[in-house]
Amino acid sequence: MINKKINIVILFLLMSTLNFAQNSYHSNKFSPKFFYYDKADDHLTLNSLSNYSPIDQSQFQYPFNVAQKPTFVNSELSLNDGTYWRKNSDINFLKLSSILGAMATVDLVAYMAQREIWYKEETTVFHTLDFVNDWNKFQQMDKIGHFTDAYFTSDLAGKLYRWAGFSGNTSVWLGALSGWIWTLQIEISDAFMAEWGFSWGDMLANTLGSGFYLLQQFNYDLLGGIHPKFSWHKSDAWKEDRYYRDPQGLIEDYEGMTFWITVNPHHYFPESWKDSYPEWLAPLGIAFGHGAKNIASNPWGGHKEIFVGLDVDIRKIPIGDDWDFFKFLKSELNFIRLPLPTVRFSKSGTWFGFYF
Repeated sequence: MINKKINIVILFLLMSTLNFAQNSYHSNKFSPKFFYYDKADDHLTLNSLSNYSPIDQSQFQYPFNVAQKPTFVNSELSLNDGTYWRKNSDINFLKLSSILGAMATVDLVAYMAQREIWYKEETTVFHTLDFVNDWNKFQQMDKIGHFTDAYFTSDLAGKLYRWAGFSGNTSVWLGALSGWIWTLQIEISDAFMAEWGFSWGDMLANTLGSGFYLLQQFNYDLLGGIHPKFSWHKSDAWKEDRYYRDPQGLIEDYEGMTFWITVNPHHYFPESWKDSYPEWLAPLGIAFGHGAKNIASNPWGGHKEIFVGLDVDIRKIPIGDDWDFFKFLKSELNFIRLPLPTVRFSKSGTWFGFYF
């Protein structure tokens, strides 16, 4: 008799534990209890699921599954740039320190190199440029360049912040802010140079570049298939010394630059289309480019060139996707528009061929 009561107590404790686990994990108000205890008859009776109605059998979860669920879950979504979109921040301060140190070093080196190239000139007090006069210079090539630079640095900074463990939302805001500050310091430096000056047009382009990055990350289904890109070849104007001042680097050869906005149609396909679409065609897209000619000797003259051509989204090439660093590398190289068939429309006529 004693053994029987001991067995009943043990069974009672076991089933109570199961009931508690189920109730704490499964909130369906129609979920049945596993048993009831009849005090008068001194025995336990297991309940049948058929005694309870309604209950969705497909949603019923046995309490043994609770052990497979972590107490706290920081959801992660793997991105095509080798980083992870986290719901909550889980910062690795060693990584963060290395990022901040690298940013400071790159910033200092780039700043000193920039001064060496641009600022062998007379300095003056802080001053601004006339907006209209500045906006019409170089056929807006420098403004589009500022947009692209701000977008690129914001995007890179956002990836690094995610790598350090910041949440997806926080990394986007910090990335956009970092990219915008990077371009702001350039304008502040320009403001003290006699031939240059603080450009509100440049700051507008910088803000649009960082702002587009921000909007794109929070509206990825709508904007994720759009990507700014860049290509460059040494222009005839540089080779023939036609610039009004000698270019000291790539960033001053505006006639050799082309800025692109590319669109990847595969990004916008319905899932049913993607399942049947050939994988090797997924990276293929279309590119729209903007360039300028005859601005070397007359920055307020010249004419625009418009380009339409094919594009390849390097991120979608199915190579090395098992390695996060390689995915990151592909995402950075994707800022370069590859030499592909292109049609050029300009004042001098229409041209077709491979263009970089």
